[in-house]
Amino acid sequence: MPLPDLLEALRRSNEEESTRLLSEAREESESILALARAHATERLGKILDAEQARLRQASQRRRVAARRAAAARLLLARTTLLERVFAAAGAAAPRVLGWPAYVASLEADVRRICELLGGDPGTLRCAPADAERIRGWTAGSALAIVPAPEIPAGLHCTADEGRLTVDLTVPSRLAQERSALAIALGPELEALG
Repeated sequence: MPLPDLLEALRRSNEEESTRLLSEAREESESILALARAHATERLGKILDAEQARLRQASQRRRVAARRAAAARLLLARTTLLERVFAAAGAAAPRVLGWPAYVASLEADVRRICELLGGDPGTLRCAPADAERIRGWTAGSALAIVPAPEIPAGLHCTADEGRLTVDLTVPSRLAQERSALAIALGPELEALG
């Protein structure tokens, strides 16, 4: 084969080899690029998912904190209102002295205390306005009736040298019933908003 033909065949062979190598290199670079894009997209997706989860958790924590703060404000407002209600009830205790239901309840309490003590001595402290009617109910017993201005309504009994104490004053009864009354008032307060 003459030299020019040989050189031409060699050039064509080199060109074909170069074209093939260049084509393989392009295919490989496209494959590497596609793989890199897929990995980057996957990593970005994971990063976005993690960030969304973090944001959801932060939002949830803020909502929970806001609910707790609102509940705390509501409880504080309810407690304040209940304090005012019980303070008003305590201040209004002397008003019950003339109520027929109060008088009937007081008489029943005095009779139960007389039964409890039998004929033993004791001291009944009461609102000054109740002293005479209680003396009438305890006539003939060993009970001493002592008007006590610090008792707005109801009575307080001590007997057996102070070992027996029965506190049936209105403030004491309010204190004893405070939890039950607070629970009973709860729905009423909720209805008011």
